[in-house]
Order: sequence, then structure tokens, then C-alpha cells
Amino acid sequence: MITVKFFGLLNVDNNIKHLTVDNGKLKDVIEEIIAKCPTITKKQLLSSVMFINKKQVASKRSLSTILKDGDEIAFISPTSGG
Repeated sequence: MITVKFFGLLNVDNNIKHLTVDNGKLKDVIEEIIAKCPTITKKQLLSSVMFINKKQVASKRSLSTILKDGDEIAFISPTSGG
């Protein structure tokens, strides 16, 4: 199982801190997250800052990354201020 953590507005707006998903390619994991949390969109996840095992990755270029048991993904929603 893979642990998925949510920070920032993803956490607040969707009232979720973490969940577990099955192993697989990142693109499949994202689809499983959306299926389990229909209030989260693919656009939100792909526009987030993403970390896999505490290393930042570019989400769109990493969609074929294979995730395995024990891995951790963190999504941090982008913020802006003014």
C-alpha cells in the first residue's frame, strides 16, 4: 500500500489528511485517489507540488513512475498571495 498525504487547500477544501492506495504507476494512483475522493480533481493533483518519498518531482513528467509498497506521496496545493 502507498500512503498519500494532502497539505494546504487540498487538505482543507476536501477535509482529508491522508489515505492509502494500491501500488502501480503514478497515473493509476492519481485515478484511484480521484475515485476514492471525488471532490479532488485531476487538475488539482497535477497542479500541486508533489513529493514521492520526500523528494520533489514534476508531476506531469513522472506519471509513468512505478510506486511500490511503502512509498509515500505528498500533494501540496499551490498558493498565491497578494
